[in-house]
Amino acid sequence: MNLQISFKHVDTSDALRTYTAEKCQTLKKYFEGKISVTWNFSIERMKKVAHCHLVGNRMDYFGEAETDDFHASIDQALEKIERQVRKHKEITKDRLHKTARNNWKEIKSEE
Repeated sequence: MNLQISFKHVDTSDALRTYTAEKCQTLKKYFEGKISVTWNFSIERMKKVAHCHLVGNRMDYFGEAETDDFHASIDQALEKIERQVRKHKEITKDRLHKTARNNWKEIKSEE
């Protein structure tokens, strides 16, 4: 996993970097192969904003959250990305099962 973290209008923090890296490890279970995760942290209108852009094999996801705390923003952004990934996996899984079911019905009808 390739992890890039950048800060805009914020002092860099090692604690925030380690927290982000730990939380990104949960994304590994959804992907096979290389994934690239880019985090951008900034402060806009006294709110702490976390942008997460995840690129994998034929996949591209984006999550953004704005709260009073960076840790909460990270958690919310990751929840949004996990929701997108789960939805995509369910769609592709259903599509595979649907075509298999249709093929099975054709085989049954030929007999």
